[in-house]
Amino acid sequence: MNILITGHCGFIGQSAWNYFGGRGHELYGIDDLSRPTSLLNSQPNSFIADINQISSIKGLDVEIDWILHWAAQVSGVESISDPRRDFMTNAMGTFEVLQYAKARGAGVIYASTNKVFGELAGVKNPIEDSQPIVPETNYGVSKCVGAQYVHDYSKGWVIHQSCIYGEAQVGDINQGWIGWLRQQVSRNEQIVCFGDGSQVRDLLHVNDLVRLYEMIIMGKIRKGSYVAGGGAVNAYSFAEVVNLLGSEISSFDVWRMNDQKYFVSANSGLSRQGWVPEISFKQTLDQV
Repeated sequence: MNILITGHCGFIGQSAWNYFGGRGHELYGIDDLSRPTSLLNSQPNSFIADINQISSIKGLDVEIDWILHWAAQVSGVESISDPRRDFMTNAMGTFEVLQYAKARGAGVIYASTNKVFGELAGVKNPIEDSQPIVPETNYGVSKCVGAQYVHDYSKGWVIHQSCIYGEAQVGDINQGWIGWLRQQVSRNEQIVCFGDGSQVRDLLHVNDLVRLYEMIIMGKIRKGSYVAGGGAVNAYSFAEVVNLLGSEISSFDVWRMNDQKYFVSANSGLSRQGWVPEISFKQTLDQV
């Protein structure tokens, strides 16, 4: 198949590129390299451009079967400091991707975020697909706009993702916290915790996530919006992860605005269709 990956120079995009390329698919990619951690992809059909320009890129005037839409502004902190860029990338950029997809009859898989669900105050049980969407931050709103357009306008697949990790991840203090922690520990540098370290996330290995994308492309997952994560068996607090990596928290700062105290995916809708996480976080500690 002909597959277009937006944000293909980022962590998840690179993982998907390597996986699907290794299975003989014809790949195309677009990325603006705006994140410092992006890695330039020099393969053919790799375009460096703003996602809003997708319909005007001559090399992308081709037949496309699937679009894996990962291009995004992904930092809640940066969405506050530069809300216009956040909206133009996540909301308007997604609209442009869907217009491009409609012109080609391409299926669209959209990487959403747990932030579309808001603060989730008082929630202590795994999150179901039916959880109401009530974004409370600039980032959550812009990603919510994209998710709703994919779900309602293009009838595509929306995957609400939380904490993805893997050996190739290069994170920073604002995003990709598992990768950032690994780097801090390996360099023997300080670890700052926003809050008290009790916040819980379920950790999903990127290979399990890419396997989900493949199941969608193979027609094994119905269209819709799904919460996808490592589930309860891979749920850890920030403090627990630091401890598992063999280090300790150096200092504490104030809680970040609307930082969820608990987000663990129930994976109900996906598990009924045959997808469940297979990779244990504890068993991959030497690879994170």
